[in-house]
Amino acid sequence: MLKRGTAIAYDEAERLLAGDAAGLPPLLVAAGPDEYLRERLVDAFRAGGERDGSEFCRLEGDDLQPASLAEALASISLFSSSRRIWIREAAKLDKACEEALLDWSRGSADGARVLVTTAREIPELRTLQALAAAGASTTCAPRPGEAARWVARMIDEAKLVLPPGAAEALAGAARDLLEARQEVEKLRVHAEPSGKVPPRALSALRGARAGGSLDRWADAVLARDAASARREAAALDAEGVGGGNSLWAVAERALAALEPQSFGYRRAAPRVALTPSAARAALDAVYAADRALKRGEVRDAELRDLIERRLMAAEGATGTHG
Repeated sequence: MLKRGTAIAYDEAERLLAGDAAGLPPLLVAAGPDEYLRERLVDAFRAGGERDGSEFCRLEGDDLQPASLAEALASISLFSSSRRIWIREAAKLDKACEEALLDWSRGSADGARVLVTTAREIPELRTLQALAAAGASTTCAPRPGEAARWVARMIDEAKLVLPPGAAEALAGAARDLLEARQEVEKLRVHAEPSGKVPPRALSALRGARAGGSLDRWADAVLARDAASARREAAALDAEGVGGGNSLWAVAERALAALEPQSFGYRRAAPRVALTPSAARAALDAVYAADRALKRGEVRDAELRDLIERRLMAAEGATGTHG
């Protein structure tokens, strides 16, 4: 059993909530601004109850009376030996309900397991601090850089197979994880029975509507910025921009680095300043991709991914941002 006041990682909290009631702390506080993450914990809590035969009860924190809370905590169901209680928006509990919940948690806490959720952060309110100290707590806010991991998890759980770069494009365009989930649900409509989502379906994505840029893609690849390259590639795929154009975008930058006077017609200086060795490596990748296409070893649609993989993996094959 977890000690009072224990802060646990989100994935561990989700695992506990989906398991048997015997493995749960009597009181768990899930606090943080991301609604999608809070919803996942509630779903896990509900699913765990269905598996172990617990009765499920939802209470609203802003409309909860002490008598109703006491009854929910103490009542014995005729149909199950345990009860799971979800209190939504615990930040709005009045003082009497807070004290009733704390008193219950200090006692035997038999027969019930309580999950309280809130969009507020625990340090913001004394009520949340008191509840977290009386039970266990977890944070519902993705850490910087985690959005792509969560989107990949959504796609995997939806059993979808997206074109390369689509997951990163979705994660970069969505304002939060809840919006990202809505975008994934859109793609499910377009999926083939195997789960594969064709590139043309990416036009349904919010991030694809802004349009892709071959210049931005080439700069990102040469700078080894994988996330930006994949976002641009997904948007280009949605617009039907072929891989042949991508070959020239990379080759043009490499040739301009090796022969600046001959390629001085470019209207603007490239964002990535390539060293001679990096430029030669880029040209090698372009020539190899072009040969593979002419031999029928790859399709036009695969050229961009082929160049990305080769240049991202190459040692010393990139320059610096200008």
